[in-house]
Amino acid sequence: YCVTGQLEPPANPLICPQFCLRFNDLDNIGISGRHFSGFIMIGLQVFNSPQKYVYFKEECVDYNLRWLTKELEINVDDITLIEDVWCGGGNLGPSIEMFVKGLEVGNMVFTQYKILDFVKGEFEPLKHQVIDVGIGLERIPWLINGTPTSYLEAFPGAVKYLQSKLEVTLESEVISKFAPFCCLLNLDECKDVNKAWADIAKECGVENREILQTAIQPTRDLYIIADHSRTMLIAIYDGALPSAVGGGANLRNIVRRMFSILHKNGWWEKLGGMDGLMELFEWHKRDLEKLYGAFDEYKSFRKIIEMEYQRWCTTDLESQQKVQALLKKKKGVLVVDDWIVAMKSYGLSPDKISEISKLPVPDNLYTKLAELEDQRVKMLPTELYETADFQETIELFYDNGDLREFNSEIITVLEKVDEKCKPTGIHNIVILKESAFYPIGGGQDNDTGKMKIDGITYDVTYVEKVGKCILHHLDTDLKNWNDLKGKSVTAYIDDQRRNQLRSHHTATHIIHQAAHQVLGPHIWQNGAKKTVEEAHLDITHFASITREEENEIEKLANEMVRKNLKINKFVLSKEEAEKKYGFSLYQGGVVAGNTVRIVDIAGFDT
Repeated sequence: YCVTGQLEPPANPLICPQFCLRFNDLDNIGISGRHFSGFIMIGLQVFNSPQKYVYFKEECVDYNLRWLTKELEINVDDITLIEDVWCGGGNLGPSIEMFVKGLEVGNMVFTQYKILDFVKGEFEPLKHQVIDVGIGLERIPWLINGTPTSYLEAFPGAVKYLQSKLEVTLESEVISKFAPFCCLLNLDECKDVNKAWADIAKECGVENREILQTAIQPTRDLYIIADHSRTMLIAIYDGALPSAVGGGANLRNIVRRMFSILHKNGWWEKLGGMDGLMELFEWHKRDLEKLYGAFDEYKSFRKIIEMEYQRWCTTDLESQQKVQALLKKKKGVLVVDDWIVAMKSYGLSPDKISEISKLPVPDNLYTKLAELEDQRVKMLPTELYETADFQETIELFYDNGDLREFNSEIITVLEKVDEKCKPTGIHNIVILKESAFYPIGGGQDNDTGKMKIDGITYDVTYVEKVGKCILHHLDTDLKNWNDLKGKSVTAYIDDQRRNQLRSHHTATHIIHQAAHQVLGPHIWQNGAKKTVEEAHLDITHFASITREEENEIEKLANEMVRKNLKINKFVLSKEEAEKKYGFSLYQGGVVAGNTVRIVDIAGFDT
């Protein structure tokens, strides 16, 4: 929205440090010294519009070089800038990567062009030119302090705890010699990983790569556990849960990898089992409290980890037989795709497959697995109508939810396009100065009704919001559409439909809060649908709901309905709303704009 100019950014320039999850580098974690499954990205965005120039390429490069040389006191001769091209979201522009002594610390992206035809290389300048700088926070203290790996800086308390419990030595002659060469083992860049290991072994004075890998394996495994456990902590506290699909599948992969490493090395008992693992999470909290403050109590957190551990421990005999059959079919050789089939279809961990097949886990298994998940991510729907140049529609339904008839003025009439953005020749989409029609969104169907223009009444069949404008789709082509700008209209909303949709919307809020109170704070909305006929709510939970829990949720929800609680509605700035209510406000999706409309059911649900 900010890139297209449909909305003003919350600040300009905007600095936004954000914890990010990344699962396509799992095979590099613990070896490279710089890869993480969860890390903090310092984001800096600048939005230049035709009306307001803030700064662009020259100033951005100058500011970042000043930060490196003046603030971090890095010798300018140690800095290398590499120009490249970045594209994404239908836009592209030049980028400049910042390296210090070979370590990439950040990237400056200058989004200048909109892609018209990627294949033909056709593009046009954007009206709003944007800077997007990303800097990996964990790399900065590593760079300044000069420790062998960034893991020592990222997890100081957690690493010391693991080291004391597992009795792993993080400093040795072999590890010290290996550290400068670990960057050569990035699987994204290394064409022959076995040769790379052999070359590094020679440089370290070790007989062969097998001896070198064995020597550093305990250290690597310790760092993997430290990394994966912190990622699990942040993700679960943020509302995510391990599962078999989507992003939850990535979480399940890393928690099972963590369990496998602990058992493979005989560390589960040394750590103290589940109690010791919970203590590790507490050490992560202590490390992170310096950045985020104290963590709230999360009563179901241990239950979630325990449930995942039980599932991991329970290996179905039939699944083992399937792996053995696959191994026989493949004549004793399993390629990466076969491992993925065994993991996804049979529910087995890589270490269990390795135990059954007597084969080593492929070096690039987790990279391939993450690529597969990325391919499953749904593309955002194409925005069919450009509304940035029109004035924002005044939304009457927020100030008066009982308004069913209103007068307004036509701003413009748009031509309908098909799903491939091709014009249809039909002009039946009306944008009004103000509207009481509620558009489709948040899983709720749109209002319908009537619209009278020049004495002729049309059916309003579909209402949507595109950018800052509400689009009203009529049932008839407006032949004189070019003469309608500025015309007065009278519109009527289907009262029965609106009331039913509104009741279903409130009902989903009540059910959600009841489930939250009965099942625990991990309950988040994962989807909702509110139609005239029915409504349903999808929630996140780590186990099937029991009949007793279902009855308790129903009982609590009905108690709230019988109390006839007052529904309060008000608008807060995003900053104030997020401080007061947290990001649970965005369970139905992040809201565009600088303000958030709050609906509070008398303190029961917000």
